[in-house]
Amino acid sequence: MPKITVIVTTYNLEHFIAKFFDELFAQTFQDFNILVVDDCSKDDTVNIVRNYMERYPGRITDVFLEENLGKPALARNVALDSGKIDSEFIVFLDGDDSIEPEYLETLHDLIQEPGTDIAVCAYDRVEFDTGRVRCVEMQKFPEVIEKPLESEIAALINAAIWNKLIRVSLIADTRFSNISVGEDACFMLRLYTKCRKIRFTSQVLIHYKVHRASVISNTKLKDIHDFAEELKKLYNESSNVCRTDIIEQSAFLHIGMSMAIRANESLEINTREHLSWTRTYFVENFKLFKGSRFLHLSSLRNRGMRGWGIWFCLLLYRIYIPGFFLLLYDIYTKTTRKDIKY
Repeated sequence: MPKITVIVTTYNLEHFIAKFFDELFAQTFQDFNILVVDDCSKDDTVNIVRNYMERYPGRITDVFLEENLGKPALARNVALDSGKIDSEFIVFLDGDDSIEPEYLETLHDLIQEPGTDIAVCAYDRVEFDTGRVRCVEMQKFPEVIEKPLESEIAALINAAIWNKLIRVSLIADTRFSNISVGEDACFMLRLYTKCRKIRFTSQVLIHYKVHRASVISNTKLKDIHDFAEELKKLYNESSNVCRTDIIEQSAFLHIGMSMAIRANESLEINTREHLSWTRTYFVENFKLFKGSRFLHLSSLRNRGMRGWGIWFCLLLYRIYIPGFFLLLYDIYTKTTRKDIKY
């Protein structure tokens, strides 16, 4: 039985998947197998996967879907429900990810400490065309967070799943929501409600490639609304005060900041109307976060400039001018060609 199952979702990745497999099989830690779920690729992806299955017999298990599901979340659920996972830990990767040789070994070493359910590494965002690093994230976290729902830091962990090694028993029957944007964030929030301990490394072990046609600049308004509804559902289901505080903070970071930035980058979304909808959403569902202890300045100022930025953005929503935040963000990113991720 392997220690780690690497779950890989693929769709039309013929230009990336071979390099991805080469990096996996060059890992310093080799006690893993791979479960590939291909969502009906129309290019040569499936043939490349089969070629690697022949080169590495017994290391790759496939699920080639007969009908396109259209969402990575649903493809990952297929993997979780496949009955083909017999490892102690899982890592979710996309077939165009780029990882360092010690990626698996470092995360595996981290999660060995008793009580640890999730191991997290730092990452960077890299322009696909130029190789330019736009930002480095997850480097200023404590080495360990115990009982993550009791700390405001939990909501500041990046929402993506590809820089996290997760204990299979923690996942249990938790599944990804049937949404196109924010499914990772909702999945991780559900895991945090059960998690005992999270450990971190500041090593940059995975490189997220930013493509010109990335999903960030093509986010649809319906997808943002679906994400917002899922967060509202999580909030209404929560009976624990710590849970509601974390979900409130997460809702503001994702819907009030990250999704506002995506909407502003989209040619199909009216930013002014979207910001008005966002403020109404916050007022109706979270009372504009007036009771959230993790969004008070007394808490956020402990997070340095990022905390001050979150508090300033919330202030702008309260005085009806959140667009000013987007203006400042746009000026900064275009001037420096760097990102700020919340």
